[in-house]
Amino acid sequence: MRNEPLGSKILSGLTVKSLLTEYPNSFQVLDWEGHFISVTDRFARFLEFEPKELVGQSILKFTQEDDKENTENTFNSLGENPNIVNFENRLVTKSKEEVWIIWLLIPLRESKIILGFDRDVTIQKDISFEFLLQQQKYKSIFDNLPMGIAITDEKGKIIETNKTARTYFDIQDGELLNRTLNIRKYTLIQPNGTKIYPRKSSLMRALRHKEVIRNLEIGMIKEDKITWFDILATPIPIENFGLAVAFLDITQRRHAEEKIAYMAFFDQLTNLPNRNSLIDKLFPIFEEARRHGNLVGILAIDLDNFKIINDSRGHDFGDKIIKLVAYRIRESIRVYDLISRQGGDEFNVVLPDLSNERDAAVISEAILDAMTHPFIIDGERIFVNISIGIALYPTDGKDTNTLLKNADSALNLAKSQGKNCYVFFTEELQTVVAERLEIENRMRIAIIENQFTLMYQPKIDLYTKKPVGVEALIRWRHPERGLISPNVFIPISEETGMILAIGEWVIKSAIKTMREWKDSGIKEITMAVNISTKQFKHERLISTIAENLKLFKVDPHDLEVELTESSVMENADAAVRTMQEIRKLGAKIAIDDFGTGYSSLGYLKKLPISSLKIDRSFVSEITTDKDSKTIIHAVSNLAHNLGLSVVAEGAETEEQVQLLAESGVDQIQGFYFARPMTSEDCLHFLKTELGISD
Repeated sequence: MRNEPLGSKILSGLTVKSLLTEYPNSFQVLDWEGHFISVTDRFARFLEFEPKELVGQSILKFTQEDDKENTENTFNSLGENPNIVNFENRLVTKSKEEVWIIWLLIPLRESKIILGFDRDVTIQKDISFEFLLQQQKYKSIFDNLPMGIAITDEKGKIIETNKTARTYFDIQDGELLNRTLNIRKYTLIQPNGTKIYPRKSSLMRALRHKEVIRNLEIGMIKEDKITWFDILATPIPIENFGLAVAFLDITQRRHAEEKIAYMAFFDQLTNLPNRNSLIDKLFPIFEEARRHGNLVGILAIDLDNFKIINDSRGHDFGDKIIKLVAYRIRESIRVYDLISRQGGDEFNVVLPDLSNERDAAVISEAILDAMTHPFIIDGERIFVNISIGIALYPTDGKDTNTLLKNADSALNLAKSQGKNCYVFFTEELQTVVAERLEIENRMRIAIIENQFTLMYQPKIDLYTKKPVGVEALIRWRHPERGLISPNVFIPISEETGMILAIGEWVIKSAIKTMREWKDSGIKEITMAVNISTKQFKHERLISTIAENLKLFKVDPHDLEVELTESSVMENADAAVRTMQEIRKLGAKIAIDDFGTGYSSLGYLKKLPISSLKIDRSFVSEITTDKDSKTIIHAVSNLAHNLGLSVVAEGAETEEQVQLLAESGVDQIQGFYFARPMTSEDCLHFLKTELGISD
């Protein structure tokens, strides 16, 4: 009997008691409403209860809340239609854990009981749930990747896409695709702009040969716009699958790269080629000229006094001028000449196929002539002059750098000769350039090795004939070349920026000398120091003066700062503010080289100055040029009316001194009274003239 199927025994009418005796761990017995009549030890242990704790209790008491309704309905239906049924529910153990049970319920009509065969499927359910969860997670990740993904079969038909790909290629959610890698809705192109034909595409080749593709750039033309993709394709090693293709939108990156490439070779303001672009084009031009025996002209062009316009009118106004100048230059040259902007107000023009120097001169004259007409900007007429330096291939150089450098050298010479002209590079100019470079290099060593020194030239009061001040004059004692004139090295130091370090050294050394003289008995003498244009604009000027006056305990009223007329008027409003800061320290201010610049008399009365120094060019001609005497006389009257003293530089003869006195000059600084001297010699001179004993 033990070998007979359980169902056969039940159907043959075995009593429940005999079944329980024969199959003690096989099933639970429930009544028609779902109350446990009998439970197995195994089942009770599974739910972590004692059998007696389950017997008499409804199965609903141990059923998870969400499954109670379904469980109750199942038992109700058994009462109405007692057939064998399968169903699932979740039971809750004594420790509140959920377990999944699959029930086989066999109702016994005569006994009004139900045999419930249970099977624990919790592990299977957990696995199934985890699988479903992972499937949903990976589906979500797949669908929301920031790149398009397309999956193909082995023939290249697209069988699945993610949300990003559907957006790229206008595929509706749920749309059945009838596309392969060979059938496209939009035209595809290569980075060079050529169309990609389907059967020749890299993707089809990768599909056939099961190859991996990386860094493939493809453009898709859609609504007259190009979307650029970086494509990665890899074979799927599963039967009936083909490729997994990823599309990353790199349109913004492409645009940025194109912009960077444009910026690398074109000027943003004028849209002209820049220096890099020009250099790239020069070599083949030189080669062509060499084969045909022609010349190539290199023009270096710079606007005259553009910085003054830019500072006074603003950069927007300056940019408008630059664009108009670029247009006029382009209109003045031949169609095959090249123009480029180097930055700021600098341009280069390349003139291929010249027969001789005259051809370059003719074009340069045409450019200069184009600038004689005023520019109309914001309803205002503006005149702009330019200077041009010219170098020729191959006479002035056979490589790009040499020719551009020599053209710049010629440009500097044009500016020094009065501007608004053109100048050719020459051998003599090359010598000047080489010497300038040597001086620049030597100056850097001179600063380190303290080769600079100060000389002092007294200022003599014309009425008392006594010294009232001195001017500190920098000199360079070169160990090999001897004394080098400031006229040689000061302009170079201005251009290179070394003037700032030199200027600070001059201020410190002059104030230190004044302290030493004060300690030696010199009381009523002022010390004048020259301040360069760059130093005058530098933020450290005021603090440098203040720190050294404090360091050497010198009365600020004994210091006089000399500024050139041109440096003050370059940006008059800013200059006045800086000068007021100097006056707040207690120092005096003098305008040096007065009469050589372009100062406004209206501004002159606003300047917080104490004296004017008449330039030596007027003094040297006072005995031979009536106009010079008239100018000096007029300047003296003007200065005295403004409460200023007048100093004349460069007096060398008794006749000059006499005429200067008649013209109202207060003080004289010149060889007639004293040449520049060392600190020791000047101290001895001052003591002698002032009657101070050692």
